[in-house]
Amino acid sequence: MTDKFIIIGRSTCPFCAKAVDYCVAKSAEYKFLDYSADPTALQEYKQFHNHPTVPIILANNLETGYTKKLGGYSELLEYL
Repeated sequence: MTDKFIIIGRSTCPFCAKAVDYCVAKSAEYKFLDYSADPTALQEYKQFHNHPTVPIILANNLETGYTKKLGGYSELLEYL
């Protein structure tokens, strides 16, 4: 797979943890950005990506550099 996943969320969020666990199980490269301590930044990410909940999952194509929003945990499952 040529994608690296960026998971934006909170360490206390069950679906954020499930997204990380799923990436580990699928041997997918990922980076988890934990905004538990900064709810203002997390709110800005939600507004920027037009996604009201966490996790916000982005797929970064390592060959082209193109990054697209997948959505949340369900969309990650569909994508992988």
